[in-house]
Amino acid sequence: MLVGLLATALMAPASSGGADPRLQPEARGVLAYLHSIYGKKVIYGQSTNTGIGIGDWPNAEAMNLVAGKYPAMLSIDVYGWNPPHWGDSYRAVVASYVKDAGRWWRDRHGLVTMQYHWGNPLIPEGTAWVDQPKTAPHVDVGRLVTPGSEENKAAMEDLRRTADAMQPLADAHVPILFRPLHEIDGGWFWWTDRQKPENTAALYRLIFDYFVNKRGFHNLIWVYSAGVQKDPVAFRKRFYPGSEYVDIAGVDVYSNQAGQDYRTDAYQNYYDTMSEVAPGKMLALCECDTIPSPAVMASKGPRWLYCLPWWAPGKDNPPDWVKQVANDPLMVTLDKLPKRF
Repeated sequence: MLVGLLATALMAPASSGGADPRLQPEARGVLAYLHSIYGKKVIYGQSTNTGIGIGDWPNAEAMNLVAGKYPAMLSIDVYGWNPPHWGDSYRAVVASYVKDAGRWWRDRHGLVTMQYHWGNPLIPEGTAWVDQPKTAPHVDVGRLVTPGSEENKAAMEDLRRTADAMQPLADAHVPILFRPLHEIDGGWFWWTDRQKPENTAALYRLIFDYFVNKRGFHNLIWVYSAGVQKDPVAFRKRFYPGSEYVDIAGVDVYSNQAGQDYRTDAYQNYYDTMSEVAPGKMLALCECDTIPSPAVMASKGPRWLYCLPWWAPGKDNPPDWVKQVANDPLMVTLDKLPKRF
């Protein structure tokens, strides 16, 4: 029991300065708060109903209905889903998500994380998945990160439009835990270059440079997110962009993939792997079907920074478990967050 807790303490980062040295005060306050609770408490997150269109946060409302608690963190996409890219419907969905992110922070005083299901930028109907649509061209990530190539021009134009859509959040100083290229090493998204992972790492750095240095977005806390893989740690580390580009690292773990029971486990093996991939970083369960055992996290560890179920309370996220976990003293729900950071 003590070994797991000591390991968590030893891996706690020494500084809360942030990957972006010019972080806005609000984002710096959030990052400092995250450092202050890491290894002590676990933030309860919840995704929105990503991909179904325009709406507020029905998953959070569903959680409150069964548990009497709202999540402390809401996960929202920055992708518009409905093709073609940047058509009327696509833009409306992105604008709605951006508005929801701002309202969750401003009106509910909650934390926001945003992932980017970046559609293949080489075609208007491209999705994040390598085989959707079937006619999608293969993305040569090496060429995409090469300045002046046609692939690079297409990617930079898409990033420009995405940044334009997110500009209100930067202008309003809304802190966002930004998670680009999630499940970065998995292989099911187009950005995973398993032949030369260094290209994918370079793409992460390109996104960081564009948002932070070229566009001046200083409201972003940078989250590196891996997938459930059996690859050797040395291979997985080749996707890592470097410590200076990352504030938080994590992994997406679904129990059907993990082969472990969330009711009696806390995924120590995945925590240990990510501590080697991203040494010294706060570690989060960036996605899961349901939160693993708070009793195990409290007694043996690991105490993830946050755990974020993708599904609303239901078949894949049992309502009785949601109620039990949300009311566990280890977990930070919306009512337990400070009103100011």
